[in-house]
Amino acid sequence: MKTLNLLLYFLALLILFSSCGSRQDPAEQESSLIEITDRQFTTEGMQLGEIETVVFERSVKCNGFIVPLPGGIANVNAPVPGIIRSIRCRDGQWVTANQSLLEISGNEMIDIQGQFAEAAAGYRRSKNEYDRARLLYDEKVTSEKDFIVADSEYKMSLAKYRGLMMKIEAMGLSATNIENGEFYTSYTIKAPIKGIISNMNVQIGSYIDSQSALMEIINPEMIQLRLSLFATDMTNVEKGQTVRFSPVNADRIYLATLTSIGVAIDDDTKTIDCYASISDNKPTNTIANTYVESEIITSTDSVTALPDEAIIKTETGNLILVLDKQENGSWYFTPVEVTLGRQYNGYSEIVNAGIHKQILTGGVYNINIGLSE
Repeated sequence: MKTLNLLLYFLALLILFSSCGSRQDPAEQESSLIEITDRQFTTEGMQLGEIETVVFERSVKCNGFIVPLPGGIANVNAPVPGIIRSIRCRDGQWVTANQSLLEISGNEMIDIQGQFAEAAAGYRRSKNEYDRARLLYDEKVTSEKDFIVADSEYKMSLAKYRGLMMKIEAMGLSATNIENGEFYTSYTIKAPIKGIISNMNVQIGSYIDSQSALMEIINPEMIQLRLSLFATDMTNVEKGQTVRFSPVNADRIYLATLTSIGVAIDDDTKTIDCYASISDNKPTNTIANTYVESEIITSTDSVTALPDEAIIKTETGNLILVLDKQENGSWYFTPVEVTLGRQYNGYSEIVNAGIHKQILTGGVYNINIGLSE
């Protein structure tokens, strides 16, 4: 009887322990979930999302300047030395092509007109002599030697006449009037291109020669980017790639297209110059040689990614919270370990992306995971 009671006692203990063990399994399974109440979800501004397909870019950052195109900048010089008689423009003024800028007078221009008038008369005389010698030579009346002398004099007078005519035309004067004895007391310097005048350095009464830089004209509509890249950044750079740039103190991004890639390293800066054509949407009030921050987009990829704030960094790796269920005023999330790839523009690439459920993407930073080992 005593033995029977002892057996019954041990059997009851065994049943009790078995019952306790079976009741712990759901608790252990439930403990792997992260519970968030509705109130906490709303207060923390939490948001749900899914793994997205995001375009990632590879780019090369570089510095540069807004510079005029070759046809968008012109230096204004005097074709013939002289004295500034009047000034018809001002620094910062917009001018059109062939607009009058300066009036120049002086002895040099008068002397050239006199030389041209003499050359014109000599040219007409030598041409008549040449025509006469040619006719006589063709009729075998004169010798070849006499014809060669007339031909040489004619060509020399023609060269002198045309050379002086080019100077006359460069001053914008009428060669026909000067040949007829009508001389000019001054000539006008005109704008070679349209644009804005800058670096103007002239005064009435000042003497100028043909080497003097009187002013500069820049057309703000004809601009491009000059980018400076180090040789190590040139590997993936190609013509036709998109360039994003922003002038200093500007809050807007503009686009350009890479059109030219340099092949030599500047000895001073140790960089290579590349050029990009700015799109039709150009910066307003453009100033030549303005510094810009830019980046060349070398490639684009579509990857699966999540916002950076959806990633929970732990000592052992990176986790995301996947929605398991919502019941009784609470949200339940399963922590899932993920492998991260590249990061770009606030997104992280998810390499082992095979999750098709909703994920907690906002308000994650205040959650204490508290996972048991």
